[in-house]
Amino acid sequence: MSTAELMRMWNLYSTQSMFALARSLGLEPAALEGLCSRHGLPIGEEVVYPWQDARVQALFADPDFQLLIEGKSTGDAQRLLAYIEQKGLAATDSRIGVVDIGWRGTIQDNLAHVLPEKTLFGHYLGLARVLNEQPVNCRKHAFGPNLNQHPEASHLLDAVAPLEMLSNSPNGSVEGYRLLPSGKIEAQRLIDEEENTVFHSYVSHFQQGVLFAAQAWADYLDNHAVSSAELRPQALAIWNALVTRTPGEMLEAYTSLSHNEVFGVGQFVEQSTVPSMGVLLRSPFIRRDRHSLIQYIRQSQWAASLKKRTDLNPVHKALLSTAVSAGKVYKYVRVRWQHHQAKRGT
Repeated sequence: MSTAELMRMWNLYSTQSMFALARSLGLEPAALEGLCSRHGLPIGEEVVYPWQDARVQALFADPDFQLLIEGKSTGDAQRLLAYIEQKGLAATDSRIGVVDIGWRGTIQDNLAHVLPEKTLFGHYLGLARVLNEQPVNCRKHAFGPNLNQHPEASHLLDAVAPLEMLSNSPNGSVEGYRLLPSGKIEAQRLIDEEENTVFHSYVSHFQQGVLFAAQAWADYLDNHAVSSAELRPQALAIWNALVTRTPGEMLEAYTSLSHNEVFGVGQFVEQSTVPSMGVLLRSPFIRRDRHSLIQYIRQSQWAASLKKRTDLNPVHKALLSTAVSAGKVYKYVRVRWQHHQAKRGT
């Protein structure tokens, strides 16, 4: 494994500790601690642009590190393929459908790399601009905004974390696969009771309402041949209302959520956490603080949630709102510039 291969993750998390890298790869951090120390790299240090850091490069060049990583990745790939086959994927199947909420189709990309002979079709609620080179056997489509094709409704992707919360389940996150004595492969899940508290107290009721409405309209839609294109404007309007005129109960549920960010960050993250005043004031001058703020803005541009926060003093809230607004303007301009350049290229 090379630093080039890790760019599929580092393009999403450009600041990362080796502790978080270990957790993201499904390794015990203790297994890397000695190797990191060998190259003068504290395992808990947040490294900005890890692929450019000389210590990280030395770590990846270390034969002992390569032996550890290659053994882990090979075993993981074998168990994943066995699990997929166990779930019904036949060797003769050449086309696979992937359905997910969004936002860049990274899981689909990873599956495409381990299934190079098959074409994977991804269907998403929304798609942001892809950051990684796309596998040739990937096709991606979005019901809502798709910034790879058109900048329409790009503001709906400013706040994706609350939509992830509404799409959550009580079944945890899959961290890997293990071989049982029976010969079957079982998915290993990390279930967090604090995360599930929000699901049972709020999210489950929202989902029950969605299912109730779907059942109420099912017969009408079955008899009147309404297309998804006809439903799309109303769906986008509801989406817009959720992120711009957020109900107080939804905001309260979100700010109490402990979200699984083990992949990438290496731990659960309290969604109420925001950059401190110190980070905001130092960010123009201190590189690490600047990257910390940028990482926050990249992950959350939900301006409506900041306006309704009552636990932040007015100056802190104003600075955060300004930083988030600047990030949104930058993204807006960049997305349109990229589309302009793509049109010129064609």
